[in-house]
Amino acid sequence: MTYVPRGKHTIFYDVTGPDDAPPLLLVMGMGFSSRAWASLPQRLSEHFRVIAFDNRGTGRSSGSGIVFRVRDMAEDAAAVLDAANAKEALVFGISMGGMVALELALCHPERVRKLALGATFAGWLQSRKPSPSTVGGVLLGGVLSRVGAHRVLGEILVSTGFAGRDYDKLSTWIVNGERVRPHVLVQQMTAVTLHGTTSRLGSLSVPTLVLTGDSDRLVPEENSRRLAGLIPGARLEVLPGAGHCFPLEQPDATLAQLLRFFGERVPAGKVEETKARRR
Repeated sequence: MTYVPRGKHTIFYDVTGPDDAPPLLLVMGMGFSSRAWASLPQRLSEHFRVIAFDNRGTGRSSGSGIVFRVRDMAEDAAAVLDAANAKEALVFGISMGGMVALELALCHPERVRKLALGATFAGWLQSRKPSPSTVGGVLLGGVLSRVGAHRVLGEILVSTGFAGRDYDKLSTWIVNGERVRPHVLVQQMTAVTLHGTTSRLGSLSVPTLVLTGDSDRLVPEENSRRLAGLIPGARLEVLPGAGHCFPLEQPDATLAQLLRFFGERVPAGKVEETKARRR
C-alpha cells in the first residue's frame, strides 16, 4: 500500500498499468472510496498508467479537521501526482470528483493534459438541483443502506432499469465501495455546497470532455450541458438511459468514451495555444 503524507492526514493511492504508459488520474465522487470504480481502473490500465486514490477521510485515507474545501482535495490530488512521479496526467473525475478534477485543472493547468468531467456541475448555487423526492430518497436510502437495505439508495444512484435488473450487482457495488462515515459525508457535502467555479471557467485551457447520463436524478443532465457551455471548446457526450453512476451501469460505453477522448491527439496549433495561455 502506498500513502502520501498531507499534514495531519495521509492519502492512499494505487497505480496499475505499464510504467511507460500515459498517466491517468481517477477522482472518485462523494461517499465512496476509489474501490467504487469497480473494474474501470483495470480496464483502463491496458492503455494507461492508472492512478486511483481515496479522497481524504475515505477508504484507506485518513482525515483531519472539521471542514475542508474542494480546493483542499484538489491539492491532495496534486500531491498524489507528485508521489506517482506524474508531472502531468489525463484526469477523469465523477460527481464531487469532477469538481475536484476541475479545481485541479484551474489551479494547476500544467498538471492536466486532458480533462473528463462526469455527472458534475460548475457550482452548487447555480446548479439545477435534484427534486425533493430525490433528496428525500438519498437521506432515507443512506440510513437504510447502513443496515443492509440498499434498494432506495441504489435507485437514486443508477437508472430505474438498471436498479431493477441488476439489484444484486448494485448492492455488492455499494458494499465494496466502502461508504464513508456520516461525519465525512457531512464534510464532503459542505465542501460541495461551498464550491463554485463558474466565474473562472472561461480561462480554462485544458481540452475537456463532459459526460453525463440522461437519466441522472442526482445531478440532472442540464448541469452538464451548462458546464460544457462555460468551458471553451468543451465537448458534451450524453449516455442514453444512464443514471448518475454511469461507469457502473454502462462500463463499456464509459470506457469507449474515455479511450476515444484521451486517445485523440491534440492538434499542434492547439498545443501551442494551450502553452501560451498557461504562461
